[in-house]
Amino acid sequence: MKSVMPSQVVATIDRLFPHAASGPAAALDPSHSRKLRGICDLVGRMPAELVQCSDADYSAFVLAVATIEQSLAEWTSRGAVGQTPPSGGSDAVMTLRRILAQFPDEHPPAAHADLVFISDSELRQSIRLDIGAAHRANDQAEWKAATVLAGAAIEALLHWRLSQVSQATRDAAPRAPTSRGAKKDLNDYVLSDYICVAEDLRIIPNRTAIAATLAKDYRNLIHPGRAVRVNEKCSRSTSHLALGALEAILEALV
Repeated sequence: MKSVMPSQVVATIDRLFPHAASGPAAALDPSHSRKLRGICDLVGRMPAELVQCSDADYSAFVLAVATIEQSLAEWTSRGAVGQTPPSGGSDAVMTLRRILAQFPDEHPPAAHADLVFISDSELRQSIRLDIGAAHRANDQAEWKAATVLAGAAIEALLHWRLSQVSQATRDAAPRAPTSRGAKKDLNDYVLSDYICVAEDLRIIPNRTAIAATLAKDYRNLIHPGRAVRVNEKCSRSTSHLALGALEAILEALV
């Protein structure tokens, strides 16, 4: 079943119930059954990790959904009469819309939701979003997107970690990359360079370097023509391999 993002539900509510964005509250009756059932179905397809709000708003969110579902059940069993009771100080759809508008459309997996070891808040957020997008793509069988995004997160994490050591230390690594006889700047590394130097400096263990190297090979399929040249394509296995390498990198860095 395809996941639905909160912004999609908000857009649907705005289209079906234009009053929900600014009020006033409306009387929701059996004539709205189809629309209300559709909204509840969309809400049920949202990933649980995207339900992010205060405790009070979460309670109001759950009660608003329950209010709609109870009214739908009563209209089915007792006849098409009556209206939905107020919810959250307004009608249930207005309450849902207000709270859904707070939810993000992207998330990292809960196990690495904070990445507190990265002090740069902008970089931390960027990597978190890539990790979340990779997992979400995998959940939706979007194998190429998951493989590439996981590889991008691996590269960003290793770049960050190697930036924490001095250039002299990096240059002393046995496999430090060179260009025209001189050591490369960190920003000129490619993913294989990050992996090799990180392994040489014992930032990541050998088994993690092997997994990351395999993920690197599939991540490179994003480049034009490469998939044809090496007769490879992204699949469930490449996605899982890349995500596994990403998890191993995170375990090594925490």
